[in-house]
Amino acid sequence: MLRTSAFALFVMASALAAVAHADTEVRVLATYPAGPSVTLGRNQTFYVRIGYTTDAAVKIWARPFFQGREVNAGSNPSRTYSGNGEALGWFFLMEPGAMVDEVRITAGDGSRDGTHLVATYPVRISASDRPAESTNEPAWLTTLKQEDERAH
Repeated sequence: MLRTSAFALFVMASALAAVAHADTEVRVLATYPAGPSVTLGRNQTFYVRIGYTTDAAVKIWARPFFQGREVNAGSNPSRTYSGNGEALGWFFLMEPGAMVDEVRITAGDGSRDGTHLVATYPVRISASDRPAESTNEPAWLTTLKQEDERAH
């Protein structure tokens, strides 16, 4: 009886571990503003259109880094995603003169052990204290913002 219970616990623990380390693949489909080098105006947000495929429910975040260190920025809360589709990541830089050389995309449950780096996206972003230039948002951004609003 003891061996049966120990085996049952082992099987259950293995199943939980498989869920905790679910496969999540992401790819950057577009950014706004677009381009390999971007200057953000005062209070301007950088948006990342993320395509995802996951076999478990996860949250997805896009965070700015410069020379391997996280940059002081505000960023998106994440709703829960599963299956495949598109997610919206975004951040805004807190200080003029801030620099970004890569965006790191993480996915998981938000905990230290349950959230993992799933992709990096090289891009040069600098923050300016000038007003942001007014341009029309792409249709994908409007659609993903609306989906996030409906989900919250």
